[in-house]
Amino acid sequence: MTRRILITGAGRGIGFAIAQVLARDGFSLALVTKTEASAEKLRAERFVEAADATVVAFDLADPAALASFVADWREPLWGVVHNAGICETAAIADPDHDPWGEVLAVNLEAPYRLTRGLLPRISRPGRIVTIGSQLSVEGRAGYGAYCASKFGLIGLTKCWAKELGRDGITVNAVCPGWVETEMTNSDIDRIAAEQGRDAAAFKAEIADPLELKRFNSPEEVAELVAFLMSQKASGITGRAWLMQTVWNQQ
Repeated sequence: MTRRILITGAGRGIGFAIAQVLARDGFSLALVTKTEASAEKLRAERFVEAADATVVAFDLADPAALASFVADWREPLWGVVHNAGICETAAIADPDHDPWGEVLAVNLEAPYRLTRGLLPRISRPGRIVTIGSQLSVEGRAGYGAYCASKFGLIGLTKCWAKELGRDGITVNAVCPGWVETEMTNSDIDRIAAEQGRDAAAFKAEIADPLELKRFNSPEEVAELVAFLMSQKASGITGRAWLMQTVWNQQ
């Protein structure tokens, strides 16, 4: 049987690395990205053709688009990687900006709806991996919507592991800390600017307490996902895998 894995947020960063690594490991892929421009760039990648990949563009925050995607999906799946996520910040007292709805829609509602809708297509045994965060286990000022969504994703992971274990479907979360991605560097630049600090020095300060004294790479995250998708991880479920020590930005 061809083992096909659906990956959301596959257009860049961690999702792109996951797609590359799973293609290397011989999986067939279904890749979801937000825009048609991103989808076209993905289709031009050599590994996408090698993985017999389907590339689809739609906005996970759009309930109608998500429902249509689920209704139209007919292929069997070995697994799903819920990677897509957005991070918008705002203090609870901020009267001008409220990111709650959009962040929860993409980071929590979409994985829930996709899993419910695609579950009949997931093989027994099969795999589900959610991509959490270090902020799945601790809070950070201004990140209320993001933390709530990532805490919730761990809750879903643990519940689904208990519900689906009898069918041989494992459900695990990978929770990176700081990872070398475009989104991470933009976040660092923003925080440094808000505090009037040098971004490079601020980044070095973040990395210093970590065991490896550096950020993880997207490929390192992808390798853990690949392990959890493999037969070697058939006895592992309901776990949140935190990568390196949590660094707490107040």
